Amino acid sequence: MFRSFLAAAALSLTTLLAGPAVAQSCNTVQFPSGAYAHSVQGYVTGHASQCWYLSVRPGQQARVRITQGSSFFTTTHTNGSFQDVRFHTVNGQLYVYVHSSTGAQQRYVIEFVFV
Repeated sequence: MFRSFLAAAALSLTTLLAGPAVAQSCNTVQFPSGAYAHSVQGYVTGHASQCWYLSVRPGQQARVRITQGSSFFTTTHTNGSFQDVRFHTVNGQLYVYVHSSTGAQQRYVIEFVFV
């Protein structure tokens, strides 16, 4: 019992420490000065997701949506897979992972809106 607890704690610590390495492989979204909405585009395949990182204020109302393409995304601030979602930010780091809905390479445009 104690050994399984230690193994779970080690796994949690490893997962926590792996976070910054993931952040380095993400594209950072830079909003134009004074803008509250910004769109970016990319390509995604069925076997790899594309990561976007946004520095946000905790408690902001956010909307993230795919405006072109048949991709979907997941975020670190929501549960589930979406093409359009509204939520309040939880902390200052938002990661959005765009996934392909087919095995082929797909172009997409994703919009981020914060108020």
